[in-house]
Amino acid sequence: MIVQFSDGTTKDIQEYNLKRLFHRIPSLGMDHMFEPVEGRGDLVAGTQYKQRVITVTLLYIVQDICGYDLLRDELNALFTRDEAFYITFKREHWKRYKVRLAQQLEIDPNRHMNSFDITFRMDDLFAESFGTSLDLQNRGEWDEDIWGFGSGINYDTQYSYTFNTNSFVVKNIGNQTIDPRKSSLEITLKGTFNSFVQIKNNTTGDVYRFNNALSSTDTLKLSGIRTLKNSLSAFKHTNHKLLTLAPGDNNITVEGGTVNSVVFDFRFLYK
Repeated sequence: MIVQFSDGTTKDIQEYNLKRLFHRIPSLGMDHMFEPVEGRGDLVAGTQYKQRVITVTLLYIVQDICGYDLLRDELNALFTRDEAFYITFKREHWKRYKVRLAQQLEIDPNRHMNSFDITFRMDDLFAESFGTSLDLQNRGEWDEDIWGFGSGINYDTQYSYTFNTNSFVVKNIGNQTIDPRKSSLEITLKGTFNSFVQIKNNTTGDVYRFNNALSSTDTLKLSGIRTLKNSLSAFKHTNHKLLTLAPGDNNITVEGGTVNSVVFDFRFLYK
């Protein structure tokens, strides 16, 4: 198991003489909301996902009881943090889980070895790909360091997330919608537009509109829920809508002018 922190540093639990025995990742919990309908019973009015808790069983190996004491303190320092961090399991090295320690570490002492459970509460509902869409484009689908079987890659497909036309297809190889209100999505557009820019995802029906001109030297960036023109906030000039990316092919059209380049940068999500 690999632990990655917000500053980019990583720790392999093997460095602490730990061995992962197994881990359990439950499915998403679902909270269904019902409304009574006369003559039909209860109908589902909506469903909300609930956070998941990952349980990892580890085995520690020490030389003596003093080694146990040192290890206990090192693990307390490693996992007891204010900020969230990522964990990755080596068999599925291509995806990571954003987590926090769910409860106190309780490690029974032993002068040689013992197993213990550690639980993590997921900060986000879904796992995310280690690599980004631009990694998939630039480093290729055969890069085994960041991709693997189960990630949704079709090895016969050439993936592109940089375009220079007004109509194109953005492939979301994950199994969950990319929503910029909940996960990272950055769209960078350059082109010439006389009075407005309209970007439509014909797959989802989402329509984003920027009600202002762009010259060939301008850069329009949709970063999460923000709109930036040349690095300055321009959200007030939009229709206050956002673009999402459904799993699979997303057919995108850009209207109002001529696209020089448009780049989609995001991580893929997995249930």
